[in-house]
Amino acid sequence: MGSILGRMTGRAPAPTLGDAVRDAAAGVVGPADLHAAFVGATVYCQRGPAPGFRALGSPGAGVVPVFTSPEQVALGLGTVAWFSLTGAELLDLLPDGYDLVLDIGCATPLRLRPAALGRRLLVEVGREPP
Repeated sequence: MGSILGRMTGRAPAPTLGDAVRDAAAGVVGPADLHAAFVGATVYCQRGPAPGFRALGSPGAGVVPVFTSPEQVALGLGTVAWFSLTGAELLDLLPDGYDLVLDIGCATPLRLRPAALGRRLLVEVGREPP
């Protein structure tokens, strides 16, 4: 469908968050492009026992697992209850002291560190040694 839309509008379809994650891991796009894709995308998080995020670790060193699709939730966590929201909403609601880990179950999960100002993201690519 993206190619048909691109031909009808004369514009290439916007990359998905999954595309941006893959391209960031490969070094093809930088943090600004990943940030732009993240804030506009729908992301998926594990639902906790009370309203809020399921976090791993404590503030200052903890992370909130975030996924690009329900399929990625299943790959990373198995069958769990989840909820979705936009990346921008997630950044507004994220508790202080927590980073994000995108697609923790894939071969190249990305750790995103929300900066205190401007909602800019620093990207750290996790790679397993060969």
